[in-house]
Amino acid sequence: MKPIDQPFKPKWDFYVAWALLAVGTLWLTRGMQKDEGWVAYPALVIVLSLFSTIILYGPVLLARQIIRSGSRGWFVLRVLISTLLGAVLFAAAMYFTGHGDHSSWWSGTAAFVAITYLHWRLRDAPDEPHA
Repeated sequence: MKPIDQPFKPKWDFYVAWALLAVGTLWLTRGMQKDEGWVAYPALVIVLSLFSTIILYGPVLLARQIIRSGSRGWFVLRVLISTLLGAVLFAAAMYFTGHGDHSSWWSGTAAFVAITYLHWRLRDAPDEPHA
């Protein structure tokens, strides 16, 4: 099984990035500490730093897995980009045609089609010979 097909397991670099962002979150939200309770403030710091770690460091981890996985990783990247491009083009078409304010049903349908396409392409990918 290629690294791109394995589930995500955090390693030491993820925890270091999370700790650094937790320190930054503590520094940026230090004025909120007196307004929040003793449980709510640490929860805020943990959740905000974890969310920012996933958003900022997640693409780095994805790029590492793509590089390690060889041609299977590049295939997964191409499928991901085509899915995201389709979703962006749909959103732009809805916005510029004037349906951007009330298009939740269409957006849900487009998301369903994009996820189905992603699943279909990744499932039917040709298997590489194992070395």
